[in-house]
Amino acid sequence: MAGVRREGKVTLGWCSFGAVPAPMRNLLTSTLFLLVGGSALAQQTIYEETRVPFRRELTGGIVVHGDGWGLNFYHGKHRTAVDRRMIGVEVVGMKHPKEIKSFNPYYEDSRGYYYGKSNAMLIVRPTYGRKHQITDKIRRSGVELNYVWAIGPSLGLAKPVYLQIGKPDNIPYESFVIERYDPALHDVQNIYGRASWFRGFGEIKLYPGAFGRFGLNFEYSGQTTGIKAIEVGVSMDAYPVVVPIMAELEGVTNKQFFFEFYLAVQFGKKYIQ
Repeated sequence: MAGVRREGKVTLGWCSFGAVPAPMRNLLTSTLFLLVGGSALAQQTIYEETRVPFRRELTGGIVVHGDGWGLNFYHGKHRTAVDRRMIGVEVVGMKHPKEIKSFNPYYEDSRGYYYGKSNAMLIVRPTYGRKHQITDKIRRSGVELNYVWAIGPSLGLAKPVYLQIGKPDNIPYESFVIERYDPALHDVQNIYGRASWFRGFGEIKLYPGAFGRFGLNFEYSGQTTGIKAIEVGVSMDAYPVVVPIMAELEGVTNKQFFFEFYLAVQFGKKYIQ
C-alpha cells in the first residue's frame, strides 16, 4: 500500500486523511499500518514449518466402557500417508450390570463386597487393526479425524471371589474365616466383607473368545510430533460359553456376549524413523 504526500494531505490507497495537523497524520498513519500488519499475522494459523512424512507412532492411555475400565498400548506403522497398521494390547475389567456394593451393617470397619459375585473378570485383548485418516489437521488448534477398527482374541480371566465369613452365623461373630464365595452357604447373615483381592489368583480360569471394535479418533495435539487424542466407539467381546461372573440367583443371568460403548484418552508420539 503506497502513501503519497500532497499539499498537507496523505493518501494511502483508497484511504486518505484530509488536512489535519502533521502529528495527528503521523499517528493515524502508524495506527493503520499496525492494524493491517496485525491482521496479516492473525491469519497465519496453518503449519509454517516443513512437514515430513511420519513412519510410526506409539500411543498409550486409559479406556472406559459401560462396565469397567482399563489400559491400552498401541504401535502404529504407516502403510501410506493416511493409513496406519495398528498392533497393540488392551487390559480391561468387566463387571456384571447387577453388581451392587454391600456392607455388613453391624460392623463399621467391614470391607465392602458385591453380594452374589462369584468371579472377578479381567480381559486381555491382543489387537490388530487400522487407523485411517479422514481429515488432516491444517491448523495447530485443529483436529485430525480418523476412523479405527481392531480385531483379535479376547482372553477372559475369571478369578474366584473370596470373602471373610463370620462364625457362627449369628451376630456378634466369634471368629472370621476366609472362604471362596458359595451361594449355597454364604448370605448377608454371615458375610463380614471381602477378602484380599489377590486371594484366588492360583485358581484363575481362562475363557478364550474373540474381540472387535470400531471407533472415531480425534487427535488434537498442538505439537507436530505429539499425540493427544480422544476416541469413542463400540466394542464386542464374544465367548463360546457363558462366563459366570455372578451367581444366578433371583433372576440374575450371566452373558457370553459383552457389547459396550467406550471412551479412550490417548497420549503418544510420532516418529519419522
